[in-house]
Amino acid sequence: MKQPMKRIAVGAALLAAASCGGSGTDSGPLGNVQALVVLERAARNDTGDIFQYTSYIPGARLVKLEPPTADGVQTTLCCDKAGAEFSKIDISSYDLSFDAKSIVFSGKLAENQTYGLFILQLADGKVTQIVTDPQRDFVSPIFLPGDKIMFTSNAVVERGAPQHHDEYERGTAIQLGRVNVDGTGLELGPRNLSHRTAPSLASDGRVIFTQWDHLGPENSGHLMFVNQDMQELREGFGKEDSGESNSTLKAREISPGRFIAIATARNRTVNAGSLIDIRLGKVENHDGVVSAPTLQAEANATYRDLTPDVPKDNAPSADTVGRYYDATPLNAKDKPDLLVSWANGPVESGVLSAAGLAAEFGLYLYRSETQQREPILAKAGKWYVFAQPLRTRTAPNVVASAQDPKLGGATLIGSLNVYNSSLHTFKPGEIYGVRVMEGFSNEEITIPGQFGSPRFEGHANLGVAPISTTDGSWSAKIPANIPIHVQTVDIYGMSLFNEPVWFSGRAGEARMCGGCHEDRTRTTNVSPGQLDTFALGATPMFATTARAQRMNQAPANPTDIVGVGWNTLIQPILDAKCVSCHGDDNKAGIAGYTVTDPKTGQSTSFTFNLTGAAAPAGIAGAAGGGFTKSYISMAGLDMEAVERGMLMVSGNYKVYLKPEDARGSLAIQKLNPTQLFPTIDQGKHAFPGAPHVAGLTPTEYYAFILAADMGVNFWARENAPKAY
Repeated sequence: MKQPMKRIAVGAALLAAASCGGSGTDSGPLGNVQALVVLERAARNDTGDIFQYTSYIPGARLVKLEPPTADGVQTTLCCDKAGAEFSKIDISSYDLSFDAKSIVFSGKLAENQTYGLFILQLADGKVTQIVTDPQRDFVSPIFLPGDKIMFTSNAVVERGAPQHHDEYERGTAIQLGRVNVDGTGLELGPRNLSHRTAPSLASDGRVIFTQWDHLGPENSGHLMFVNQDMQELREGFGKEDSGESNSTLKAREISPGRFIAIATARNRTVNAGSLIDIRLGKVENHDGVVSAPTLQAEANATYRDLTPDVPKDNAPSADTVGRYYDATPLNAKDKPDLLVSWANGPVESGVLSAAGLAAEFGLYLYRSETQQREPILAKAGKWYVFAQPLRTRTAPNVVASAQDPKLGGATLIGSLNVYNSSLHTFKPGEIYGVRVMEGFSNEEITIPGQFGSPRFEGHANLGVAPISTTDGSWSAKIPANIPIHVQTVDIYGMSLFNEPVWFSGRAGEARMCGGCHEDRTRTTNVSPGQLDTFALGATPMFATTARAQRMNQAPANPTDIVGVGWNTLIQPILDAKCVSCHGDDNKAGIAGYTVTDPKTGQSTSFTFNLTGAAAPAGIAGAAGGGFTKSYISMAGLDMEAVERGMLMVSGNYKVYLKPEDARGSLAIQKLNPTQLFPTIDQGKHAFPGAPHVAGLTPTEYYAFILAADMGVNFWARENAPKAY
């Protein structure tokens, strides 16, 4: 008899159990596994990049395979007993409860719906849906201890704000969230500028997941850790040259400090790649006994490629080599045995699409010691992915973090000593303070493409927190749940070192670190009574200011500048003080350059020009957008667009404003700014010699500095062609 689907908000009790556990007769890796749960999906040739989540083809089901062998019996677990509305369901992922009595999964019932969260009772096949926003997707659910479920969603934690869009495909970014199994208490975590995906629970209670880190030249997916309450975000693997692939995803724990994961490129890989065995710290091997890793940190991480022939980029894979979609460890041997999903052939979306083929992932037992696959379950036109043994498992402890109600809904950030850094050596006394910048994406502007030719996302300057001259400490109160990154700055307001990642914090969370990317193996102990910054108080930075008000309010003073709109803030300065020499007539006599399209033979010449007129079409195309002559003269061309179009650039081509490097920019060196912090001193310049332009005010100097240090963007909130 069909069981009706029921939406739940409260009171959904987890019902009685399916039989699991036991032992088989085989003594191999699956000898103690009585049955497997496997997700069957319709095969496809593309899923978007590894962070996209909307690939819908109806016809999915959850299957029990008992025993877990090629001739085992397949039993449909979901959703044949759930009702007619499930006839066209696609299931993107699932997780088995700790007591093995229920499954949480993400499903989409029809093309015009979104992915929602469902709970399946294994005893009777009953399915209930957790009430979530029907206009938003909820995917990648996992069970947490304490009767909670973690998921990722494109829902927005900041009320009324649009969700961020990723930098290339402009997909709506997904972030972490959690909810009680009875449907109550839904919470959304703080936002990254791009996606966070594929969470998995580790035995220490933390959650490991993949984060898309995009900030200028940084454009990859790295493993991160976070507590179950979505606080205390920490690096896991990939950011400190610990891996060889662009992205690492779908990590699952082999043993404490050790994970199996997929290493691949960000796009065109059908979400598949090579299998890597990651160890987060030093591992000792004595007489065949492998110890738990010590000194666990991203900087100490190593990995072993278990499938060395499989591409870790987006090159098509060879016949019999293929790619791996996911892996579940069956033991913690030095070369472990794994349940894997593997597809043969090129497994590259462009090649598959051109040939009219789909990747077909079958289920295999992979013995990494011999690099042999033993088939378990495969069928033409199907995927068999995310296999799990149908048995109980021990739940880790509930891991929670402290929250400070005195922060009044803001987030506290800071460092014990910014001079303590593993990535940069600072000269004593050269740091004045730490600049904090908010990030935002194309959701805030109607124009297509990027914010500027260097391809940095939108920036807003929240302020500079001075450091203690005694102990190097600093702190600031900022809005909760927004992506930020920081720079140490000197007395001229120019960046000394840029932290090349975005991070964020929840309301009431204190994100205090040891230094400016300090040694991650050390323990950070915050002693409020012993740091100058706590005695002086945290620098307020729009901590309780609504998002729409985090913009310039007539920036008469340098520190009033929040966003740098090129045509609204920079161009008036250029018009007043620069175009008399650097206009259409090129009185300065600067030699130009030429952009040539070898496919058409068309060439366009361009000379340094600081007027606000539109750039010639041939140059604007090489800049990646409809920018002005002044902007292209200072920011330069979009080198990705030049490479993609196979364009040739010849002549006197220079970039005058370097992203995140005002001090190293030719334009800033020529302007020669004056001292800004801690007090303005217009008689003290940053560089030897006289300034190229006389009479610039401290506010005008700082506008150019921020234009460089915040990515040399054309668009900001202040000049976005859209009201938000």
